[in-house]
Amino acid sequence: MQKSEIRKGQHVIYGASGICLIEDIKEISFYSGDTGKMYCILHPLKNKESAIYLPLDNKKLIAKIRPLLTKKEIDDLLMGIADQIPEWENDRRRRAEIFNETLANGHTRELLLMIRCIYLKRSELLHKNKNLAVSDSNVLKAAEVLVEDEFSHVLNIQKDDVGEYIRNKLNIFPALQKSHT
Repeated sequence: MQKSEIRKGQHVIYGASGICLIEDIKEISFYSGDTGKMYCILHPLKNKESAIYLPLDNKKLIAKIRPLLTKKEIDDLLMGIADQIPEWENDRRRRAEIFNETLANGHTRELLLMIRCIYLKRSELLHKNKNLAVSDSNVLKAAEVLVEDEFSHVLNIQKDDVGEYIRNKLNIFPALQKSHT
């Protein structure tokens, strides 16, 4: 997101923090003698007591802010990934790096593909009477929360109804329901 697009009162996605409200944009001096600089103050909806102070001159951090998707963008996104089958990374360390980077970036398309990838692997393992690694299950849960939060907010539906919404749109997408592993 460009600095010029950031507005007070706007709901945005900020990486793994999920949906945040831009509470204010103002100059802040954090210590005596500091000349201060402009900050964007975010409050994550899932933890309203916390605040994230982003210096507007830090392009890397500001780039992690993105607007919420619209209903049309959600539907287009779902249709666009309907036939994609992501590859499973067998190297556990490399997979953890990829998954953690995907979570940190918070891009819905990549989160959905990662969720799909993990669901497919979990299904494959269940047929062999095995379970996902705990680290993969934790990543799955974190990704589901981010997707559910954004979709439920934008679509004005309950978080528990997000999986059904996705299944109804695609008829083939693995159920996006809470993990039970």
